[in-house]
Amino acid sequence: MRPDLLLFCLAAGALIVTPGPNFIYVLTRGTTQGRRAGLLAALGLGAGVMLHTMLAVIGISALIHSSYVVFQIIRFAGSLYLIYLGVTALRRSESPRRELLDGPASGWRIVWQSVIASMTNPRTILFFLSFLPQFVDNQSSHVTRQLLLLGGIYMLLTVMVYGLVAYSSGHIGHWMRTRAAVASRLRWMTGASFIGLGVWAALPDRR
Repeated sequence: MRPDLLLFCLAAGALIVTPGPNFIYVLTRGTTQGRRAGLLAALGLGAGVMLHTMLAVIGISALIHSSYVVFQIIRFAGSLYLIYLGVTALRRSESPRRELLDGPASGWRIVWQSVIASMTNPRTILFFLSFLPQFVDNQSSHVTRQLLLLGGIYMLLTVMVYGLVAYSSGHIGHWMRTRAAVASRLRWMTGASFIGLGVWAALPDRR
């Protein structure tokens, strides 16, 4: 492995494992909705990474980087979406215990929500705008191939790390669901977590 590619893997891995919106998002999914939901969320975040890669390849990321207004719209859209998920969770009238035991109604819905969460995550956007280009040789005739390779590595690391988080949090969630007193609070924990993430992502110093 080339030294610069190894450096990229180490830096990308460090960024992924550092607690942030995506990390907490998967942890919350796995803990409150079970291992399957957490793993699907990890796959959705990985799919979002590939979409970021494709945008970088065709040059749309450069447009976002050059426009402060566009970046702010994307950032606040992601924040509002997370807050919306939180409010929706808080407004559900079903029994929290039954809801958690039944699991999510649609796996594809979790994947789609996770893709959106990835696409609107400011830290991921900045990664592809500011960090990724540093490992691309602009003088090479294979820039597209380089971007696809780096994006593919980042996607694999994302799925592997968050998959492990989801798998572990599923055990925690199973333990919590067997205790009615704890399970009755999981719905509120889910809502508060998503709302908190939305507010966190909107803070100016989180850019």
